[in-house]
Amino acid sequence: MHDERREFQRLLLDPPIPATLGATPVTILEIGVLGARVLHGVPLDAEHDELHFAWNDADVAMKCSVVRAGESQSGLRFLAAIGDGGDRLRVMLAELVVRALDTRRGGGGVKASSAIDGDKTVRGHDAAFLCYRLENGTWHRRRVFLPEQPASGFTVARSEDSEEIQHLCRVYAASDEEGRRLIRLFAELSVSNALEIPPRA
Repeated sequence: MHDERREFQRLLLDPPIPATLGATPVTILEIGVLGARVLHGVPLDAEHDELHFAWNDADVAMKCSVVRAGESQSGLRFLAAIGDGGDRLRVMLAELVVRALDTRRGGGGVKASSAIDGDKTVRGHDAAFLCYRLENGTWHRRRVFLPEQPASGFTVARSEDSEEIQHLCRVYAASDEEGRRLIRLFAELSVSNALEIPPRA
């Protein structure tokens, strides 16, 4: 398995979120659907443990393995969501990404992109994902079997609302590199939901 499957982005948390890993208090610095980076005051001695934190008064719980352990910071890989933890994590990430994109707006005069080209030549009616690629100011859409994120654009689950996708395309085209990374992270939430990542325990 390649390192943390980096096609899934992580979101830097500002402010960080207090949590517990087993009985150890930790602070979540960065989080995504596959894992997190945490700050801790004492070395972590368990290889596997449960991460618990609260979001909007709901408990989010994940079974984790500790990867890249350090003296004060460690990486966590999510092995399974406990209860509704996976859904709650996606809701949290969606809210935080939307908030981050809203605070980044305001660079007036950015031109919206042109309409999406349906890319009618592509086969694959059973493909579960849609890839939107931005090339020379034009969007190209095609169905894909693998939910890999393109270098310029994003991939979502096929079930996503087309109006929301049109909005994502407009925001993506008008964004800088960090804004585009946030859009990809947002798109990945639908992919992770379709693939049930992290799986339910």
